[in-house]
Amino acid sequence: MSLANIPDIKLNAVIQGTVMTLALTLIFSMAAGLIYHFSSITDSAIPWFAAGVLAVSSFLGSVSASKNAGSMGIYHGAAVGIAFFLIVCLVGGFFLAGSVAMGVVYKLIITTTAGALGGMVGVGMS
Repeated sequence: MSLANIPDIKLNAVIQGTVMTLALTLIFSMAAGLIYHFSSITDSAIPWFAAGVLAVSSFLGSVSASKNAGSMGIYHGAAVGIAFFLIVCLVGGFFLAGSVAMGVVYKLIITTTAGALGGMVGVGMS
């Protein structure tokens, strides 16, 4: 494989999409926390809320990134999903040492898949 075969990823679009994903994650996490606090939802629902927040945030941030890039949505979306996953793992490892390894592959699949799907939608919107 030569360097000529590497797709032309617009780094600026990926960075903007990742920042948007992080902001949405913060907002959606607070909303999920409020829903959990003020409702009768049990503790067993927390992993589902977390997975939903990861997926929706990654999807929406990837839509934005690929819409800005205008092409190669699956690559831009997956790049946003992977970048977001890496940042979440680094921050989680800093604050919650020892518990990061739990569900890492699961979270990588969620963020990358949602990102790639969002990327396809975003290119369709551009």
